[in-house]
Amino acid sequence: MSSGKLPYGRLRPERSPRRERTGGPPGSLVGLLLGASAMFASVVVLLVIVQNIGHEMGDLRARVERDREDIAKLQARAEKDQTKLLQEITFLRERIVVLETQTRDGSFLTNHAEQQTPDSTGPVPNPEGDSGDVSVIDTGLQSSNATPGGHLYRHKREAPNSANWVRLPAGSCQAGRDGRDGIPGASGLQGPPGQKGNRGQLGSKGDPGTGAKGAKGNTGLQGAKGQKGAQGMAGNNGAGGAVYVRWGRKTCPSGATTVYSGVAGGTAYDETGGGTNYQCLPTNPQWGRYQNGVQAYSAYMHGAQYRIGTNVPFGSTLDAHDAPCAVCYVPTRSSMLMIPARNTCPTAWTEEYDGYLMAASYITRDAKEFICVDEQPETVAGRRGRQGARLYPVEARCGSLPCPSYVEGRELTCVVCTKRRFSMVVSRSGAARL
Repeated sequence: MSSGKLPYGRLRPERSPRRERTGGPPGSLVGLLLGASAMFASVVVLLVIVQNIGHEMGDLRARVERDREDIAKLQARAEKDQTKLLQEITFLRERIVVLETQTRDGSFLTNHAEQQTPDSTGPVPNPEGDSGDVSVIDTGLQSSNATPGGHLYRHKREAPNSANWVRLPAGSCQAGRDGRDGIPGASGLQGPPGQKGNRGQLGSKGDPGTGAKGAKGNTGLQGAKGQKGAQGMAGNNGAGGAVYVRWGRKTCPSGATTVYSGVAGGTAYDETGGGTNYQCLPTNPQWGRYQNGVQAYSAYMHGAQYRIGTNVPFGSTLDAHDAPCAVCYVPTRSSMLMIPARNTCPTAWTEEYDGYLMAASYITRDAKEFICVDEQPETVAGRRGRQGARLYPVEARCGSLPCPSYVEGRELTCVVCTKRRFSMVVSRSGAARL
């Protein structure tokens, strides 16, 4: 029992192992010192690299300076050689002048040493004895050879009596060797222009271009009226026909009969009431019962005007001009169709005319039907600038329309088509024919 009791007194805490004691503040200090040492070593390495770069830059500058000095020495040497060469040329020219003068006077230097020193000013013996001094070279005679330092002047030398002079008899001299080529002269004046040469041969045909196909050009002017065509097919015994309005033109196309020609009209753009469709009004109206003066609450009919800010899409200035119209009849075709956003007719249909879709503006108070105005519109002569119904081009707007089949803001085309109606007749024999 006594062996199991603990001794009384203050309990001492157990000592932690050595490894655990090193993790306190001394361990953090050691890590900090190691990091500082690594940073110091990096700084030292960086300074050494910068110092080496500085030394290399200094060596490169010294090398550039040495190269500049070598270039300056070469330039000085070249200038010196050039000066020496010019002096030698001057010396040779003076020697040539002396030789030419001696040849002209018939006297030659027999002393080789004297020939090598043409500028000597010492006395030259004269073989003719007491005949006096002979002026070998005229003083102040200007040479025709120009030197870099200016004009060359001949020098005067006295020719006293001397046995070195030998006077040769006239006609005993032989022709010397040809001289060297002179310095090229200055360019001459420009000559007159030569005659025009013959025309060259036609070149070979070039390869076809690779560019993209260009855009469709503007519609040309309406051609002259053609010749009268052949007689058409027989009618269908009053079985009907097609009637349509050709907006923007005063006459009907070939193959159609003009019922009447008139002017386009409708409700004014600033009126909220009235009709919603355009009318082709004849130019010679007929009246029934009437009362002059504008009556209240009546509907009004105005002329229709083109409203086009630019020449697009018709290619001509139509703005504020009154629009004409023509009512046309085709007896051989009984069906008529206006197709928007197309300028060609379907198969088995005949095109009467094509153009551009027009209606009232979206911001005006009146709402009008869409009509097809001929692509080559005309105007009513002498009528322009009056208020009334208006015709604006119709543009496509993407959103509910399927784009890109339709293009945002592009003017829509249109075409008026007719089609012949066939009737089947059964004969007594039972055969069917159209």
